[in-house]
Amino acid sequence: MKDSLLTQIEKLEQKIKTTDISAEARTVKEWGGADVIIKERLDRDVKNWLGNQPLVISLQNTEPRRRAVITNCAKELSWLFYQLKGIFFERIDYISKYDFYGLLAQSAIDHITKSKETQDAKPLLLAVLNTAKGFCEDEPPA
Repeated sequence: MKDSLLTQIEKLEQKIKTTDISAEARTVKEWGGADVIIKERLDRDVKNWLGNQPLVISLQNTEPRRRAVITNCAKELSWLFYQLKGIFFERIDYISKYDFYGLLAQSAIDHITKSKETQDAKPLLLAVLNTAKGFCEDEPPA
């Protein structure tokens, strides 16, 4: 039987807390999708992309806009986004992906702004993972 979303999130949380995922994350491509980019540096291309915000009329619950998460932990955060993509793939569709990844990105941006980012990825990953838990709340019973 497949683990519930919350169980999968809890396993991922334990992995983040007990394992140095940096080596695993080194092989991951920086995230780009659903109007979210994760990068180590804010370059001209990202600035242009952010400056060209599209007019969006949709059923999104979050503010429809592009978000760039600029962090020293870009590989680790991208790794987490890919992990969450695998966990939530059956729950996310062509509209909800913008809400899901937009909220995850915004929680990362908020965490980085508040914490004056360090090289330790764990607090950032756990903050974003906590946001992802909110998407488990309306999970249908097994």
